[in-house]
Amino acid sequence: MTDSVFEELSSAEESAMEETDLPTPHEEEGESVLCKNCGAALVFSPELGKFSCEFCGSTFTAAELDGVPEDPSVAEDAAFCEALSEFRCPSCGAEVVADDHTSAEFCAYCGNPVILSGRLSGQHKPAKIIPFSLSKEQAIAALKAHLGKKRMIPKGFFSDATMDKFTGVYYPFWLTDADTDCAIQATGTHVTVWVSGKRRYTRTDYYQVWRRGDVHFEDITTNALSVADKALLEGVLPYPSDAHIDFDMRYMSGFYAKKNDLLQKDVADEVKQKMRTYSGQLLSQTASGYHTFRIDKQAVLVNKSRWEYTLLPIWILHYKYKKKIYHFAVNGLNGKVFGDLPLSRPKFWGLVGGLFALFTTVFSLIGAFLL
Repeated sequence: MTDSVFEELSSAEESAMEETDLPTPHEEEGESVLCKNCGAALVFSPELGKFSCEFCGSTFTAAELDGVPEDPSVAEDAAFCEALSEFRCPSCGAEVVADDHTSAEFCAYCGNPVILSGRLSGQHKPAKIIPFSLSKEQAIAALKAHLGKKRMIPKGFFSDATMDKFTGVYYPFWLTDADTDCAIQATGTHVTVWVSGKRRYTRTDYYQVWRRGDVHFEDITTNALSVADKALLEGVLPYPSDAHIDFDMRYMSGFYAKKNDLLQKDVADEVKQKMRTYSGQLLSQTASGYHTFRIDKQAVLVNKSRWEYTLLPIWILHYKYKKKIYHFAVNGLNGKVFGDLPLSRPKFWGLVGGLFALFTTVFSLIGAFLL
């Protein structure tokens, strides 16, 4: 692959990402036109005389867009919102939704009382869901097994009162599949060392390396919440692709759900960066025989993509200790645990004191023996 081919692919990637302030056919009515292939917003391209997708690069004429029938998902979204109530915590601002058979009295994140805000509005019906497989008791057992050997945890953490705060919450994520054309330009080095007489010589050869290939991405999982603890939620990933099923409201009975506030366009850059990271790793693996390998340039052109909004099951636990709230998450499918451990100061200083006493005794015995 030559420089010209790489530059051509890079230029195509940049063109697909260009923005324009020109209105789409329905913007005057307060609506937006979405891509039929990936669902992202369309903008008008004067050069092409067509409406183009900023994310996947698809193009459409006005006639093609006018022929798009009304999306039936609008009615489904309305029915989804009508079936759920929204609860808000006045203390920490957390918001959850639940069906009519599930009541919310206390906040799953800080433990304070929540208030009913009314019916849910402005939300899309999820396309997929992974139902909870772990019961509350199994989630508690998974957490205790994970923390069982941690001796610095406060005793109150394992009390029945604390464990009873475990709450099952469905969290919103975006799933992205994509067919891409990816390329990297890199620098590889090969180091040769030899000895002649009393001198040691080192020669470093530099090589310019190109790699290009078609890469398919399956189920890139991206958090759909702007205010969520990103590390906590992504700490219990991944979920297997085959665990996703078509959304069914009945699986929400007895559980809460978080509202998503990030649309596809809001996470597009993050998804693109994940594609760049993964494709860079894959293409780099095809280059062997170098002592060092550094990617200098990279291009990812999305030829086709598919987005789906899904709900993933997570058991959430909060624990307040020394005026700080600690959160733990347990994967509701496989029991993977992630969280920030509270440290018991009495136990910590007790251990330090015990070790100090032990070392003092040992050194005293050594000193007495030597004298």
